[in-house]
Amino acid sequence: MEVEPWLPEQQLRDRKIVWLVDPLSAIPGEGLLPSRTWAMARAFVAAGHDVIWWTSGFSHARRIKRTPPLKIVEEEGFSVRLIPSRGYNSYFSLGRFASHRKFARGFEKQAIEGLASGDLARPDLLIATLPPSSTVDAAVRLAKKLDAELLLDVDEWWPEPLRPMIPGPQWFAHLLASITFPIIARKQKDSLQSVDAILAGSQTTKDAVLKATPSPPPIEVIPTGAYLQDYPRPPHFIDHVPHARHEQIQPLDNGQNQLAIAVAGDIDQKSDIFLLTDLARALSDKSINAVFHVVGGGRWMPRLETAAPLLTGSCSIQCHGRVDRSRYVGILSECHAALVLPGRLNHFPLPVETSDYAAAGLVLLLTHNGELADMVLRADAGVLTNSQPEALAAAIAPLATNPQQIARFRQASRKLAETSLDREKLAAKAVVWLESLAELAPVNPL
Repeated sequence: MEVEPWLPEQQLRDRKIVWLVDPLSAIPGEGLLPSRTWAMARAFVAAGHDVIWWTSGFSHARRIKRTPPLKIVEEEGFSVRLIPSRGYNSYFSLGRFASHRKFARGFEKQAIEGLASGDLARPDLLIATLPPSSTVDAAVRLAKKLDAELLLDVDEWWPEPLRPMIPGPQWFAHLLASITFPIIARKQKDSLQSVDAILAGSQTTKDAVLKATPSPPPIEVIPTGAYLQDYPRPPHFIDHVPHARHEQIQPLDNGQNQLAIAVAGDIDQKSDIFLLTDLARALSDKSINAVFHVVGGGRWMPRLETAAPLLTGSCSIQCHGRVDRSRYVGILSECHAALVLPGRLNHFPLPVETSDYAAAGLVLLLTHNGELADMVLRADAGVLTNSQPEALAAAIAPLATNPQQIARFRQASRKLAETSLDREKLAAKAVVWLESLAELAPVNPL
């Protein structure tokens, strides 16, 4: 995918009011990685528009109550409004869906009250994320009342990614899925047919949208990407100039000639634990000096944290848990390669962690065919094998003794990020695309 340069003269002639409705993503001030919605907000501000981000008062990532972010307008140029929502502990639970519904009702109520009192100006454009569908339902109703354009941002295609998150035994998960998944799919389909335009996080997602929607609105593929400036360029094999590292990066305690492999993202599938531990044993059997740096949370991360210290041999696993943004960048910047877990690919066709891997210039290790594999193999930025530990170990072992090949892969990986996964350019491209659809006619405010 080629990213077109964003030119200032492509901005809308008039300043517009944009509302972003996303209850799940991390917001400024939380110390977490910048989200897709955050990048969109920055791009709209850079294009000269007024932006309000409506989000939940409960943090989906940290599972804690949020506090009002300080100095957001001064630092970012947009405002964030927190809607009180109930907390929940499980990704798949009645509590989570009840929390989404409460947010949707609260958003709609506060928006109408703010417009009626004059505290808010009528938005020209609403952008709602899907999932959750309850948020989109509220945004659809509000857009109709206000005669505003409505855009849907679809980065995650439900309901299948929810299956590994269903608690309880397998028979119960199958039963619950057979009851709830058709309802979720139907509500998602209804949402897709009620908007003016759609942004898809990947071509795979776009294909799913087209399949589910008989008469879809205009749709554009915009991956999330990564902030390239966060990561130093990977060193060339012959490095004539000393490689300057970011000051905030904390070096990892890697042994001499040890292959460091990053594994980022929540671990929500039990099979990913078995893959990591079996792969570490297979590499130890080959006497490969390697370490997996696992970063993130997820349902099964505590089990991995328990199993990792029990491994013996030349390959080890270090679990860092969920870390702040600077530590995350530091860990990735000190690694050589990165493994994309099958569970992440079941969740996202283009996991956001993969963009970070490419930005850090890491060799990409893949186990599944698909959109991501096609992109990586075209760029010659990594290797593709199957998800059997023995096959993965056979693919990794030659890299551990071939620094020239690692250097070539790493340069290609960084180039892939620069040409196709630059988040600032991608978000700006989304804004330009929206501006190209139609000039929004001015409407008198309420």
